[in-house]
Amino acid sequence: MKKITLLIIALLFINLTFSQDYSIEELKIVQNIFGVQKKAIYEENMNLAGVNADTFWSLYNEYEVERKKIGEKKMELLMSYTSKEGAVSNAQADELLSQAENIRSSENKLITKYVKKMRKETSSLVAAQFYQIEHYITDGVRFQLLNNIEFLSEKK
Repeated sequence: MKKITLLIIALLFINLTFSQDYSIEELKIVQNIFGVQKKAIYEENMNLAGVNADTFWSLYNEYEVERKKIGEKKMELLMSYTSKEGAVSNAQADELLSQAENIRSSENKLITKYVKKMRKETSSLVAAQFYQIEHYITDGVRFQLLNNIEFLSEKK
């Protein structure tokens, strides 16, 4: 799990404070770097003994394609949020909250979808390891992001 902590620190080192303007292309580059580092964590921590490793990696790659789409929406929302510098109207707060809830729901549904597939096509242990590692990474990244952005306040 040391590598996971290092991944989260690396994300902070990249210093996407989101107060700066980043192009979608730059964010995609960061997302690809994140994906490579994340896959290395999976390679190091998954126990694929007794199952078809190719099946796991095929499912993992499918999952990552779908996760990146949700990740792009999350980045767009974060950029929109940080451009407001924490001060929003009630209508803007409603819109941000609605988008955030939809993204979180999509992430959870995606993980659940792939846990079921992995359980069926590999084993329950592999599915549980995937679930544990994925939540550890996503929750760690989420915590770091939330720790580095302002709380919402009313527009003055």
